[in-house]
Amino acid sequence: MLGNRPLQRGDLLQLKVISPIYRDMYQTEVLAVEGQAMTVSMPMAQGKMVLLSAGTPMQITCPRSNITFSSEIISRGFKPEPHLVIQLPFHLAEARGNRPRVITVTSGKGGVGKTSTTINLAITLAQMGQRVFIIDADLGTANVDVLLNLQPKYNLTHIINKEKELLDIIVEGPGGVYLVPGGSGLQNLANIEEWQFNRLIASLQTLEQYADIILIDTGAGLGKNVINFALAADDIIIITTPEPHSITDAYAIIKVLDEQQHKKSPLLVLNRVESLKEYQEVSGRMVNVVNRFLTLKMSNLGYILEDPTVPRANRRLEPFALHYPNCPAAQCIKNIAQQLLNPGNEHIPALPTNQSFFSKIKELFSR
Repeated sequence: MLGNRPLQRGDLLQLKVISPIYRDMYQTEVLAVEGQAMTVSMPMAQGKMVLLSAGTPMQITCPRSNITFSSEIISRGFKPEPHLVIQLPFHLAEARGNRPRVITVTSGKGGVGKTSTTINLAITLAQMGQRVFIIDADLGTANVDVLLNLQPKYNLTHIINKEKELLDIIVEGPGGVYLVPGGSGLQNLANIEEWQFNRLIASLQTLEQYADIILIDTGAGLGKNVINFALAADDIIIITTPEPHSITDAYAIIKVLDEQQHKKSPLLVLNRVESLKEYQEVSGRMVNVVNRFLTLKMSNLGYILEDPTVPRANRRLEPFALHYPNCPAAQCIKNIAQQLLNPGNEHIPALPTNQSFFSKIKELFSR
């Protein structure tokens, strides 16, 4: 579809605004399509501009290409002419030229806030202009969709069983992130048929033309799925808490990566810390131990403060980075996202490696 340019400059669009205030169907013209947004002229009604505001949801139809999709207004402006900027669904956005950066988020044990961190980091990165996809690779117990309050009809099992294609199962979540839902019965990718595995990897490779960043939310522990997803990624974020048993389990996964002769420094995020001082003390000790006893070196990426907003937001199925952007945890996530996008940090690569994540995954699981 992207090759046929379903939306292009000069297209006339029909806008059906989903609002009790605006009930009419409006017409507008596409002024530009760039990345994951398009700029359209400000609609008119009875000779006056219809001043739709940011966040207004709408249904958009392009008669030329016979497509209809739902979206919302990102912003509006008046120079050089009155216009609206509208979010595009990923399958209508312009294809990227570069391969995306793949970041695996993992932990040595469950219950340390790994999935919540992944979700809120994805939303924050999207707010910074990145096109972000989450692959729920916590196979067998996938729950990213639950925390995002989504009810996807399909998941990875439907791809493996040749029932659906990748674009059929992807769902848009809050904050402009996209989710590839995991599925039950996929506890070990190494045990599925070869043709099923090849089909899954080939399907997931489709994401490379759409994404800037792909976050892989793995299961906890040291299973083959977790280790291979970590080894294949451009970056590995390890989530832990200050509790001794969590630190021990995080060290265990770093040790396994070291035994696999992994070369890139894992990035440590310490969750639920009471203060900056605690973070500095705990992370400093852990980095010293890793760098002393293992060949693999580890770097600190950041910390997330203990914040009562987080469990409250999780209970309400509301990402705190979106609904409570000024809370301490959200500010910490923002710092982590900025650190990830900062190419000047010597510990964090600005560009992905030459080999595709999905080709590396295929190699690892075929061993």
